Amino acid sequence: MVIISLQLFSNEWITFGAFIIAIFLLIGIAEFFRSKLKWSPEASRKMVHVIVGLMVSICPLIFSSNIQPMTLAIIFIVLNALTLKSNKFKSMHATERTTYGTVYFPIAFLLLAAFWWEKPITLVLSMLVMTIADTLASLVGEHEKHPLKFRLWDDEKSLQGSAAMFLSTTLIIYVGTDFFAWFFGAAFFIPMEVLIGCAVFTGIAATLAEATSSKGSDNLSVPLVTANAYEIYLINYTHGSLPELWVWTFGSAVIFLIAYKLRSLNGGGTATAFIMGLFIFGAGGVQWITPILAFFILSSIMSKIGKKSAEITQKGSRRDVVQVLANGTVPMIIALVNFYHPFNYAYALFLGAIAAATADTWATEIGYFSKHNPRHILNFKTVEKGSSGGVTLLGFLGSILGAGTIALIGLNWLTDLPIHLIVLAGFVGSLVDSILGGSVQAMFRCAVCNKETERRIHCDMYTHHIRGFKWIDNDGVNFVNTIVGAMIVLL
Repeated sequence: MVIISLQLFSNEWITFGAFIIAIFLLIGIAEFFRSKLKWSPEASRKMVHVIVGLMVSICPLIFSSNIQPMTLAIIFIVLNALTLKSNKFKSMHATERTTYGTVYFPIAFLLLAAFWWEKPITLVLSMLVMTIADTLASLVGEHEKHPLKFRLWDDEKSLQGSAAMFLSTTLIIYVGTDFFAWFFGAAFFIPMEVLIGCAVFTGIAATLAEATSSKGSDNLSVPLVTANAYEIYLINYTHGSLPELWVWTFGSAVIFLIAYKLRSLNGGGTATAFIMGLFIFGAGGVQWITPILAFFILSSIMSKIGKKSAEITQKGSRRDVVQVLANGTVPMIIALVNFYHPFNYAYALFLGAIAAATADTWATEIGYFSKHNPRHILNFKTVEKGSSGGVTLLGFLGSILGAGTIALIGLNWLTDLPIHLIVLAGFVGSLVDSILGGSVQAMFRCAVCNKETERRIHCDMYTHHIRGFKWIDNDGVNFVNTIVGAMIVLL
């Protein structure tokens, strides 16, 4: 219950009108100063980022319902997308690099307002981390004379900027938790050592989210990762499971660093898998992390054994950010939804999604050892090994074996549904993956060697698009595959 309210009018829609006018007024002022004072694109954009971020952070103090904040977010999603395309409002969008951060920003706020409105402290802290810590990280990185630069995805970062991100996030969480607990009248007490641990845990997650970004995606990932890390830590504290969470945190760091050294993951894939593991373990413990960890380890081994199959694919056996997200996002969402709002058959849906990802990977890698070339699943013509849409009998057996392995791993905890349902979900998901891969997935032809490939660059040359939708690649198909696996269980 809020003990301090900043609401100006009794009618919240009038307050909403005044609020949005204030935002546009401040953006207009920023645009004026940008043009008159000849500010750099990055400086004006950061000023608007901070102004708007601070304003929306206090929405829980201004509005009793999340309808107005969500409406505000939707308006700015549309407005920012349109002005970004038309190159208007340069104080918001002008930048020295390609970024969609101004669109990601309101999307993040929309999701926070939709799902964390009843947890105002979490919402406010998450927005402040994105507004203040993310901006400080950028400023430190830009003004450091000798930055130690690195790139985990598309955006270039610096170690100095990441250090600023971690320290400022940790401070915001540590100071902000007690302050906003008083501000919102929350009746709870957190011991100092727990609060420090929460601040450090959240700081680690938020820093990795900021470091692993593409074209401003950290404006979306940072607040969502911050909110989930903060809630997961505090709820595990109330459940008495913080020791297990910290054991997994350090243990998984070792596991994924080994995977990086063995070239099963690149830098961005390592950071993404680590965060995903924190959330899944924090949401469900050993029961939930075991199947997806088994998928990762066993599939990595399979990919190494059958690594020649990667010659035709867009990416090799070293998984990157998008590949990790394609296979793990749906299971992670199921785990988090069940964590906040437990529901029947959640674990079965979780296993179905992982079984589908495993079945698809094993079908490709085991099928590569078939004595005969695969046949296209739709027209039955012979295709090269590793081609999307190509299937073999050995690949079908590999698919069933992969799905069955996940089903057996989950057998100790799966008591409400038969095991063969998980196998079926994995197999059908793999079939759908092959159908989509052979129909809508983009394929290209190399002008140098004349081979068909999923790669947009082959033989150091851009390839020619020959079929499928240009914007659908193997990662998109894999993402749909996990959705199908979960949906088969649900149906």
